[in-house]
Amino acid sequence: MFIGAVALLALAGRAERASSDSGSAPGGHGPGRPRFEKALDVQVFQRGNIHTHTSLSDGDSEPRDVVRWYRENGYSFVALTDHNQRVDPAMFQDPSSASKFAVIPGEEVTMWAEGKAVHVNALCTRATIGGGAFLTKGEALKWAIGRVWAEGGVALINHPNFDWSLSAGDLLAAPAAELLEIHSGHPYVYTDGDATRLSHEALWDAVLTVRGAAGGGIVGVAVDDLHQLTAGSGAPPAGPGRGFIEVFSREASRVAICSALARGRLYASSGARLRRIALAGDAFSVWPVAAGAVVEFVGRGGRVLERQQPAEGRATYRLRGGERYVRARITRPDGKRAWTPAYATVEP
Repeated sequence: MFIGAVALLALAGRAERASSDSGSAPGGHGPGRPRFEKALDVQVFQRGNIHTHTSLSDGDSEPRDVVRWYRENGYSFVALTDHNQRVDPAMFQDPSSASKFAVIPGEEVTMWAEGKAVHVNALCTRATIGGGAFLTKGEALKWAIGRVWAEGGVALINHPNFDWSLSAGDLLAAPAAELLEIHSGHPYVYTDGDATRLSHEALWDAVLTVRGAAGGGIVGVAVDDLHQLTAGSGAPPAGPGRGFIEVFSREASRVAICSALARGRLYASSGARLRRIALAGDAFSVWPVAAGAVVEFVGRGGRVLERQQPAEGRATYRLRGGERYVRARITRPDGKRAWTPAYATVEP
């Protein structure tokens, strides 16, 4: 993974996407020490799913039933992302639960290019975008991401390995979307890659290695890509509860969730949970919920910088210099994982 990602440095120079995202974690660093670009201390999270289909496209259940499942199973929000149509969240938002559960505007912009499917989720947008056919995958991504931004939304590049559609080169040729799927509950999207092709997580590192994480970088997310809410389908189900994000927000309002998505303030999970994430000076700490969890701090090219089994519930990595970015991957004893964003470093 590391060698393949570093080779991609020849594809493009560092491209930093500007955004602001300062935190308030206490602490500092000594003179001449590397430090993290941001300070952060988060202990309150809102769980949600941002890739969800209903009977309005190729899902098996009515939108209200899908919303109900997420609301009743510990989630704070869900985005309905049917193909090439934006559903008005007001149609399915229960007014009595609006302060505790939000339905987020969404649409899966569904395109075709070079004989492959290219999909981008439009989140928090004002109007339907629709899809289309394009000569190249790069053109499709550029068009969709631009349209999402024009509609005031947040762009999520979906399942690069679905139909083996998107390579690292394709992702690097596109504008720097805010979000990228690195884990999917759908059984047909090849999240883990295969013997010759990169996993979604490795593709993420390939993009980060070339573009860096300054200003936030592209943030990895985990999703259900829900299609089957009810049992009985002959195909392996793309059911609920298999991938989610935990947004850094004290409230579950639509405005707060969309703001957090735009700034990449979240972590991704296939089941592992975190109590706290903190950056202060040269230190990066995470507090896993599960006993026995292993924390790996990962740097450029997907290289594991340090592996820890937290003592007293906390794992901490201190910068040594030259990392460029660091992210944390948390693995429970049962194999379920969580992934923090990649946080950029600043050299003295």
